[in-house]
Amino acid sequence: MLEWSSPSIILSTRYYGEIDGIVSVLSLDHGLYRGVVRAMGARKNSSVWQMGNFIAAEWSARLQDQLGHFKGELVRANFASLASFPFAFSILSSICAVAEGSLIERQSVPDIARLLFKILTFLTLDPQEAEEKALSQLLRWEVMLLAELGYGLDFSVCKEYGTGISYWVSPKTGKVVTEEMAGEWKPRLLPLPALFIDDQNQGNLQDWHDGLRLTGYFLEKHIFYLKNKPLPNARGLLLEKIKSQL
Repeated sequence: MLEWSSPSIILSTRYYGEIDGIVSVLSLDHGLYRGVVRAMGARKNSSVWQMGNFIAAEWSARLQDQLGHFKGELVRANFASLASFPFAFSILSSICAVAEGSLIERQSVPDIARLLFKILTFLTLDPQEAEEKALSQLLRWEVMLLAELGYGLDFSVCKEYGTGISYWVSPKTGKVVTEEMAGEWKPRLLPLPALFIDDQNQGNLQDWHDGLRLTGYFLEKHIFYLKNKPLPNARGLLLEKIKSQL
């Protein structure tokens, strides 16, 4: 019998039959796992098995290659906390969908998981404040995700020139260059918002739009395209929400 227990984030759920479900979680200790939840749709369970919730998850299977089964105890009801805050809920939906669609199943990614726990906790503590600050955290998480999956952006030039100038990113190589280095190639490059190199910078609507375009380009090109998937719809909707406010 194979089994583990770990703090986990529910990334997605879907029904399997009339009342059971298949759930994807990001475990702090074990990475992305999928499993069957018995009676997921029962009234007593419906508030537990919701996207974004923190649970104390237990997974078990008889054989390594089986889907396995989940049991879980609710720790934090993030889904319900954010349901009445459309922008914060869009951030929740986007980050869970990107994690579920990009991570390699059953591969431990503790740094990715810890930061996701941190972001979702911040979102639910004060959703109105988080709507102004959480986008920068989401974008930095996506940069970390790209690096974890082997497609990190090259920020080395930023260490040499600091935070006082403008930077651009090559869509071919992921290498960051200064505006002077970009020269005549600048129209073909992607702008790098300052929030990527200054952790104290929360950015503005334009920065968030440019940041989502930047990380989205590399996620689509290097991760989702190779899996024959489009970027998650939830992420596209988040970008549209921001674009509509510019």
